[in-house]
This record gives sequence, structure tokens and C-alpha cells, in this order.
Amino acid sequence: MSLVIDGLSKRFGRIQALDGLSLEIPAGHIFGFLGANGAGKTTTMRIALGVLRADAGTISWGGVDHRRLRRSAWGYLPEARGLYPKMTVLDQLVFF
Repeated sequence: MSLVIDGLSKRFGRIQALDGLSLEIPAGHIFGFLGANGAGKTTTMRIALGVLRADAGTISWGGVDHRRLRRSAWGYLPEARGLYPKMTVLDQLVFF
């Protein structure tokens, strides 16, 4: 299954977070998504996960639009674990 991002753009007010990002990761390859703070990595992943909507462009996995895939078909491992220190483990599992 290949990942294809084509012409992805996202703006937050006056800030252009993504400006026509395009890349393809062939099936069977491992890819590190690295860059400086503010480079658009998190915005790209949030769009791929369906948390944000792109202003323009597409994302597909194996030729299928990312919004049509079952959520259980793929995963995402962020740099930070994103847990809430004041919540119990059970509360966090229910929340996520």
C-alpha cells in the first residue's frame, strides 16, 4: 500500500501551514517525517487522520481516499505520547 499526498494545502488565518505538499511513499518502505517546528508535520498528520480538513489537495493509501479507509486499518505514532497526566488510564482509554 503506498501513501500519496498530492498538492496538500492548509491555511490558518494568515498563516500558510501547508503550501502544495506532494510526496509518495512506495509500499514496503519506511519513511521518517522530520522537520523543524512549524514545518507542517503535525498539520499533515492531522489531515491524514481526519482531525483537520485540507483546503486543497488529496491523500490516498493504496489508491483509496484516506477518508474512506476504516480507522482500524492504520495507526499513527506521534513523537510525544499525548496523554493527560491528571487523567486515569481508564479515563484516557475511554476518551481516545
